[in-house]
Amino acid sequence: MPCAISAARGLACKDSIGGVKAIYLSTFDPTIYAGLTFATGVWTETTKTFNAIVRYDVRPNSSGLITEVTNDVAGSAAYNAKLSVVLHKLTQTDNEQLQSVIQARFFCWVMDANDVVWSLGLKNGCTVSAATMSVGTARADLSGYTLEIEAGEATFPHEVDPSTDASSLKYPFDGIGGTADAIPDVTNPS
Repeated sequence: MPCAISAARGLACKDSIGGVKAIYLSTFDPTIYAGLTFATGVWTETTKTFNAIVRYDVRPNSSGLITEVTNDVAGSAAYNAKLSVVLHKLTQTDNEQLQSVIQARFFCWVMDANDVVWSLGLKNGCTVSAATMSVGTARADLSGYTLEIEAGEATFPHEVDPSTDASSLKYPFDGIGGTADAIPDVTNPS
């Protein structure tokens, strides 16, 4: 039987929390997926070299990731990951950088509040489906950006092999094995 259900799942402990800590972006390259290795859904190795990876920090309780699955009567399933990201404070520098993100196709990784990193768009890339820039109305309103990022894949987002060294320049991707320097140093906010 090709799609046999083979594992049970009991009640999980209440030891995880929701939310997003940071997102990581890199310019999409359609040749990279062929060089990736997965073990039980976790991305563990790469033989292909990624472009520069940059980190965007987000405030707690402001951003979230969901994956919607649509089953077709014809027998296919589509997994659409939707990431809603809120970036506080408007700057001209951010305007210019986000313009590039909005116009590009890219890889996206999401570090959740439990320090688990999820991969979006490894095979087909991600795009910004909607974006807003807001100065707000009242003093407590958002002055910043909201990006809606989507990735359509054939599976749920893959987890990234956990980091082994939070001080690594490649953090949180330092747990990925394979070709040396395939993962570049991560550019962190200053």
